[in-house]
Amino acid sequence: MPKLTIYKFAALTIAIAAFSSSACTMFGGGGDPLEDLREQVLSTVHDQERADAMLVSLAQLDQLLIESAELLADVARQERVLFANYDSTPQDFEALFSEASRRRQDLQEAMLDVHLEFKAQATAEEWTSILPLHANAVSMRIQSLVVAATDDRS
Repeated sequence: MPKLTIYKFAALTIAIAAFSSSACTMFGGGGDPLEDLREQVLSTVHDQERADAMLVSLAQLDQLLIESAELLADVARQERVLFANYDSTPQDFEALFSEASRRRQDLQEAMLDVHLEFKAQATAEEWTSILPLHANAVSMRIQSLVVAATDDRS
């Protein structure tokens, strides 16, 4: 991995945290952005078994989002240590970013699986009603989690 890529990755990590912080403030972040989505599922999906399955998928998705935010915070903490250590080498950064990329890919694949399970429980009409709130809720949740996870400067 070229040195420039390592620094771009570090800058991207910082930019994501900064954007997430400003977006969360701008859009009134805070609270539980998935609660409205849960309520929408319960009011839209009249088959209780399917609604319950969708709520289980949302809980699984939330856990994966938490793990993703923790990964970002963990990488940021490790980056700070490497940047502060005079003896850090490009290979140290490459190892950190390679492992982070592998973990990120695993989380993304799990999120896709959960998303597809969630969507499979809805009819086309229900999905059309739920989708806008779903996209917004997931976006707001990850932003609030990233801000909370990266707020720890230790």
